[in-house]
Amino acid sequence: MKKILLISSLLTISSLAILSTMTATDASSSLPNDGNAGAPMDNAGQNCGNSTCHNVASTATTNVISSDIPGSGYIGGTTYNFTVTMSGAAAYGFELTPQTATSSTGLGTWIAGTGSSVSTKYIKQSAKKTGTSAVWTFQWIAPTNAPSVTFYGAFNYANNNATKTGDIIKTSSVTYLANTTGVNATNKFSLLSVFPNPTTDILHITSDELFKQGNIYSLDGRLVKTISEQELLSKSILVSNLNNGIYFIHIVNDNKTFVSKFTKND
Repeated sequence: MKKILLISSLLTISSLAILSTMTATDASSSLPNDGNAGAPMDNAGQNCGNSTCHNVASTATTNVISSDIPGSGYIGGTTYNFTVTMSGAAAYGFELTPQTATSSTGLGTWIAGTGSSVSTKYIKQSAKKTGTSAVWTFQWIAPTNAPSVTFYGAFNYANNNATKTGDIIKTSSVTYLANTTGVNATNKFSLLSVFPNPTTDILHITSDELFKQGNIYSLDGRLVKTISEQELLSKSILVSNLNNGIYFIHIVNDNKTFVSKFTKND
């Protein structure tokens, strides 16, 4: 009887140890599941704060994602360096994906760096980092057929208590425009000439092309206006209802996407 009790006690202790390990592995900035970066067309914008993960409301933040993509934009096929920088917690983790505000398709190719791992269109920490701050560096190869890319990320500022409770989830995004000056001729997009820029109410298009559809996006990749057929025909786009700021206009004909950046000022 004593042997049976001893075996039973050892099994109980082992089970508790396994459960404890599973809990610690699944929390405190451990490797997140795919589809939790907060991209609007990816799992309905789900991020790591969702009910099946940390179950907390996320908040927006800035200055977490940075890169060496120049102000003139990225060139398809070129490799760029990206950095994720976090501070103010005990442990950290992240997930980042390059998409657009209207499609969940991953754009470009990730190259993992030290402490990061790639899973299809996502890059994330391969293990949590601890301390007063954390930095990850990795690379991205730009696509050759995308006029702009928005990088959406979810970031876990954890208390490192081996549970999901008490962690803070923040989201951030940054949009880059393609550089179409002197790029490879296989690119299916080109710059669009618009005026006046800045504008207050009407944005005019200078082009002989016949356009079929068009959209205007905010600097963080959100769709803010679908351009009407009449506006495309007249090549005069009403923007008076937009808030002051910087926007991207994307217009498509049969085989090419035209893109330009403009500023709306009252």
